[in-house]
Amino acid sequence: MISLINRIRSYEDKLSKSDKSLAEFILGNPVKAGKLSIQELSNLTHISIATISRFAKKIGYQSYQDLKFEMSSISPKRNDDFFHEINSSDSPHEMLIKNFGANIASLQATQAFITDTEIEKSVGLLLSAKKCAFLGLGASNAVALIAYHRFLKTPMTAFFSSDFHFQQMIAAKMTKGDCAIVISHSGKNRDTIRLVEILKERNVSVIGITSFAGSPFAEMVDIALISVAEETSYRLEAVSSTLSQISLLDSLFMIYGIQKKNKTNEALESIHEVIRKTRFD
Repeated sequence: MISLINRIRSYEDKLSKSDKSLAEFILGNPVKAGKLSIQELSNLTHISIATISRFAKKIGYQSYQDLKFEMSSISPKRNDDFFHEINSSDSPHEMLIKNFGANIASLQATQAFITDTEIEKSVGLLLSAKKCAFLGLGASNAVALIAYHRFLKTPMTAFFSSDFHFQQMIAAKMTKGDCAIVISHSGKNRDTIRLVEILKERNVSVIGITSFAGSPFAEMVDIALISVAEETSYRLEAVSSTLSQISLLDSLFMIYGIQKKNKTNEALESIHEVIRKTRFD
């Protein structure tokens, strides 16, 4: 059920009052809902067929039949939320197991959420770009730094700063044909959205990474890659989201590096030669 749960949560900002009512019913009764025709679901929830059909498309399915298939494939034994709240009464080992489980589930859900088309388009933008900026604020800045560090090992000319004003300056110097990878967990940060605005004013292609597909940020970027994570009282902007984002970016780096194998190998050798001189034998 993890894919359905997180599709609904990722598109939460786009949902109307009727959508949220429908989502609540589906999440509470996924097995039952999976056995219903769209007319039966409409009668039971008092929500119109048109609204149900739009809801299915709004959260990323092609039709209600696709949504129904997903619901019908859920085992009754899996009807509980995959992510488990960590309680103060849990033992340290139980907390460890729950935390690792949430991180693993996040990676699996993110992998299921990303389409081949999104990855291919993202890699295409990177391959055609001469320069790439890695931008993000707060916890997202740490993710941007890791991605920047990875792409320094490729022939790509990469830019990064931890300071918002410097990031604005980097964005202002980008031009058409360049690319930017911008990370925003919530997709609602005003300063991050301002960075995207600056980039779009200069016709720079933007790959955005966020946990909320229905966010203003996701709507603005050229390609939105969705990282899935569950936030609980102990896991606000959870590490699982960060791990998913890093894994997405590492995948882009790996694919880009393989596509530009010869030049990447040259860059790696140059870097290793310099680093070797800083280490003791």
